[in-house]
Amino acid sequence: MNEVGMAALAAALGVALAVTPSVAQQTQQGGRGAAAPQSGATTQQGKLSDATVQKVGTALRQMATIRQEYSERAQSTTAPQQQKELTDQAQTEMVKVISDQGLSVQQYNQVIQMAQADPGLKERLLQVAQSGD
Repeated sequence: MNEVGMAALAAALGVALAVTPSVAQQTQQGGRGAAAPQSGATTQQGKLSDATVQKVGTALRQMATIRQEYSERAQSTTAPQQQKELTDQAQTEMVKVISDQGLSVQQYNQVIQMAQADPGLKERLLQVAQSGD
């Protein structure tokens, strides 16, 4: 991935929580409550398993694509109702991306929060997101 793509992913990680709280609220209101954290997702030291990092990194990459696509679409309209509809569509797609990885929105948010405080974890997530695997 080129440097521009890497910067976009790093920015996406930095703002991931700016979008996901509303996604979490939408999920809970939509009757699809967050699942309990998966067993085996962390070790006793609190480190994330490679499988969890892989899932979150993959979701992060896909969410950055969704965010970019819907941002471009929202910029092309000035109608508040259309912008709200686009935001709702983007959030629905983001929830699907997370659940397609076998994660709950809560789990995804927890890992993103951890990554914001842990440069090593952030780097692991960005490596997965950039790899395209």
